Amino acid sequence: MKLFEKENENRDYVLEYIKKKYNDKYFVEKEIPVPYRQIYVPKNEGIELEIWCFKQDICIYKTLYEGNTKSRNVTINFNDNQTIRIKLQNTNDQFDVALPLLIIETKMAEAITTHELLAYSEKVQMIKTIFPYCKYLLLLFGKPPKRAYLHGLNFDRIIGIEELSDNELKHLHKIINEEIFDAKERIDNIN
Repeated sequence: MKLFEKENENRDYVLEYIKKKYNDKYFVEKEIPVPYRQIYVPKNEGIELEIWCFKQDICIYKTLYEGNTKSRNVTINFNDNQTIRIKLQNTNDQFDVALPLLIIETKMAEAITTHELLAYSEKVQMIKTIFPYCKYLLLLFGKPPKRAYLHGLNFDRIIGIEELSDNELKHLHKIINEEIFDAKERIDNIN
């Protein structure tokens, strides 16, 4: 089957394929918020921990915070039992906040710019400072341009799909299996 003209149509097609393969083991969704930065803000009544998130195109994850919770109040044992309030930024009540194993950024190959590649590569680095075991793929619909390899340095892999055929999707499935296995192995090494 040929690629669709729009990125979101291709992404949704691939997402449904991935869900069929992994939904019994993990959560698999699109536009899932993944933390990339934590900021502690002193308040009169305690401390507010702001967790900033990026929404990811496709994420294979476990739940960090359930989507129906805007904030949490957690008591920690300071000298006077102050409270830490957790505030999630760039999230939405409809979606969980992810503890990611694998993130897949999707783009149309012919439309991706150097600026986008640099920005997304920086996002990869920010997320990996919080989740060092997380694997991050750039999935391009079409043949990857040379600039993808020059400027997408922080991605674990850059993959091009030129059609939505069984062979291409099976190859993607094989890569996803390898990357999830590697992520789980990294987690085991951290524990």
